[in-house]
Amino acid sequence: MSIIPVPSTRVSDVFVRQRLLAQVETDQLDLFKLQNQISSGNRLNLPSDDAPAALRAVSLQAQLDQNTQFQNNVQTNQTYLGATDSAMSQIVQMIDNATGIASASVGSTATDSQRDSAASQIQDLITQLVNNGNQIFRGRYLFAGANTSLQPFVQTQSGIVY
Repeated sequence: MSIIPVPSTRVSDVFVRQRLLAQVETDQLDLFKLQNQISSGNRLNLPSDDAPAALRAVSLQAQLDQNTQFQNNVQTNQTYLGATDSAMSQIVQMIDNATGIASASVGSTATDSQRDSAASQIQDLITQLVNNGNQIFRGRYLFAGANTSLQPFVQTQSGIVY
């Protein structure tokens, strides 16, 4: 805010009145801006009010938006990690079951019907393992690597293809 002095040299009364009127208008505009700042609680109503401060505010807002996006990404990845961890624990349990069944049928005391039953159980576990390996979470295959839209495991006559 500045005060423009009224020249005391030889000037016309019209010029003096114009200068004083311009000063009053400028003061009224400054008061209006201050009232807007007080009523709105915002120091800046337009970016042109203080360009450097507006630039800092825009930069800070972009940083806040980026931090919010990082938090969302971390939360999403934690849910994927939880689903993957759950699937992996089921897979480990199935492999342990298959190991137990295979160990029980290896001995010389096992009959052919017991071995056939064990083979059937192992085949069922393999099918469950393939199904678990093809588990979908939020529209993506958990174990598909980089290409999450394609089914990762396919059971064929010759075995399982990844």
